Amino acid sequence: MKNTLITLLLLVATTFAQNIKLIELKKISFTGNEFFSDTELKDVIALKESPSSLSQSLNNLIGLGEEAVYFDSLSLNAEMLRLKSFYFDNGYFNSSISEKHFININEKSAEIEFNIFEGKSNHYKRIDIFGLDSLNSAEKKKIKDFVVIDTSEIYTYNFIARMNDNIVNYLKDNGFMFASVDSTLIFIDTTQNYVNTEIYYHPGKKYKISDIIIERSGEGKDEVEDNLIYDIVGIKEGETYSRYNIELGQNRLFKSKLFNVAIINSEVDDTVGNKVPLKISAEIGNMYQASPEVIMNDEDRTFNLGLGLGFSKRNFLGGARILTLNSSIAAQNIFDFIQNMSVSNTQVIGYADLRLILEQPFLFGENIDTRYELYSTLQKRKNEYNTIASGFKVSLNFELPQYVYLTSFGTSWNLEKLSVLYQEEYIKQVSIKVIENQNSELTTEQIDSAATEFAKEISKSTNSINTLLLLNFGVNKTDDFTFPTVGYRANIILANANFTQLLSSKLFNYEIKSPLYYKVLIDLSLYPSFYYSKENAFGIKLRAGNILVYDGIETTVPYNQRFTSGGSNSVRGWQSRGLVPEFDSRNLDFNSLSPSDLESIFLDQATPGGLFQFEGTFETRNRLIGNIGTALFVDYGNTWSNVKSFRFDEIAISAGLGFRYYTDFIPFRIDFAVKVYDPNSSKSIWKRPFWSDLLQIHFAIGEAF
Repeated sequence: MKNTLITLLLLVATTFAQNIKLIELKKISFTGNEFFSDTELKDVIALKESPSSLSQSLNNLIGLGEEAVYFDSLSLNAEMLRLKSFYFDNGYFNSSISEKHFININEKSAEIEFNIFEGKSNHYKRIDIFGLDSLNSAEKKKIKDFVVIDTSEIYTYNFIARMNDNIVNYLKDNGFMFASVDSTLIFIDTTQNYVNTEIYYHPGKKYKISDIIIERSGEGKDEVEDNLIYDIVGIKEGETYSRYNIELGQNRLFKSKLFNVAIINSEVDDTVGNKVPLKISAEIGNMYQASPEVIMNDEDRTFNLGLGLGFSKRNFLGGARILTLNSSIAAQNIFDFIQNMSVSNTQVIGYADLRLILEQPFLFGENIDTRYELYSTLQKRKNEYNTIASGFKVSLNFELPQYVYLTSFGTSWNLEKLSVLYQEEYIKQVSIKVIENQNSELTTEQIDSAATEFAKEISKSTNSINTLLLLNFGVNKTDDFTFPTVGYRANIILANANFTQLLSSKLFNYEIKSPLYYKVLIDLSLYPSFYYSKENAFGIKLRAGNILVYDGIETTVPYNQRFTSGGSNSVRGWQSRGLVPEFDSRNLDFNSLSPSDLESIFLDQATPGGLFQFEGTFETRNRLIGNIGTALFVDYGNTWSNVKSFRFDEIAISAGLGFRYYTDFIPFRIDFAVKVYDPNSSKSIWKRPFWSDLLQIHFAIGEAF
């Protein structure tokens, strides 16, 4: 009887437990929280709301959604402790947390409500540090710079932790290999709501590098000398131990592309006195490498699919140089493009590229990543024009010091010959607009006939040689490279065109035909803490560019240096290059101009693109189901013939919805955008065909900004 009763109780308990497990956690809510939002608090706790039934079905079918989340009352105490700790770590020492949960047996669902009393916040008053008496005066002064507080700010443990990390890392970067935080004491003044902090550090001994041991392995180990590895790492025997220099040296090894694996370790077991050896373990691969690839990119602001093949020789002529021959071809329709490779054919969209590249990590004995390129690129624009750009380019990327604001800095010099071949139909369509403006009394048939005749007679090609000296400054202060949710990043390009030719013309006394101009392009992306979540983000993009011609004619600026708007990374309601200045024919006199002058001016202005650009975006990105996300956006912007032509009523506006699939490396996206305001059309958007005129669909890789 006793055994039967026990068995029955176990059966009832098991059945009850199974029923509890099947109760989905449908809702988590908070009351009483004023300083922290519900979203922030949901990120603190481990419990999550059960996903929608659609997400669960997708997860069961194809693994894209998420599994159901079930209610577990035993976890509630741990969750309240997490919330209590979170408030304590953020300066609310007197907070209290309680919970209520509701179970609906019929619907097999549960809800949890956390009731929060936040209390008063506590602010910094003083931070004292101890244990650093052995440091010299310069080191103490530097550490003092890390201990700067704002007494109006609320105390947070993260601030103290970041400060400790900065100080310990500084010590490790200056010889104190075993530096650590001994203890952190927090004294709370409950009457004035202040916090005094005492932090005790243990720096330990100050070390120098005794010697450097190099171990090579792999099939290419005999192709790379120890001296080259030693030079790439850049750490010398006898110098002060530095954690930063070790990490920097390891990054240099990876950037050289010579090594499959490269690790630098401090040989702690071999320390003698105040000296420590370093061990560099390098696995070296084959020096010859062929790399076929499938190309998916956003070149020319349109989605392209293509093929590429590269062949490289690593450690070419020593010095960690890499010689690479790359060829690639990509198009919206690659098979159509391959069948129409002729320069004279303009029935397809795409590009083909061939380039020879030499890369080296040193220049004049300094760690400057240097890249030399010889290239030729064929660009084909359907029903418009083809271009061939051939040239030579040298690029320098500088290694920045440890404590600087910039995160990247580079410069380049480019010599390029650009040939443009226009299609007759494209010239005809442009000339129709010109003739309409010049002769409003002509009939449609007369305008078409005149434009057809003009397009047949005019030359269809232009050639120019240009040089460009460019500086590129970059700052990235976001929390994540692929999906930033907080912070900002900025990029500034400053360029001067044809200054090299100007100097040459002065030296050799000849006249240059290329325009002299400055180019400035500023990109700024902001990610305010709108959602307080790592799963959702709100972004703001601003972009402005200007080309100032200080000698020469504005219309002779080469087309591939001008600005265009429209496309998957621009104003998405328009196709790529869909927003460019109209042909300005107001100052043209067709009766007085010679055919050669008319031809030159016409082709210059027929080239699409403007010298001033202004555009931006507001976008919210939200995870929907698992790796699938959505985006809602509003884009605005346009390009103008120059900055003086800018008008607010010519700023185009589009809005739309996008879907994202997030991989571990980069998101794939599809965006649906509609024109909200079109400055180039007098028709109301309500009277225009939606599918053929207002809607644009873009496939792309990576976020729009």
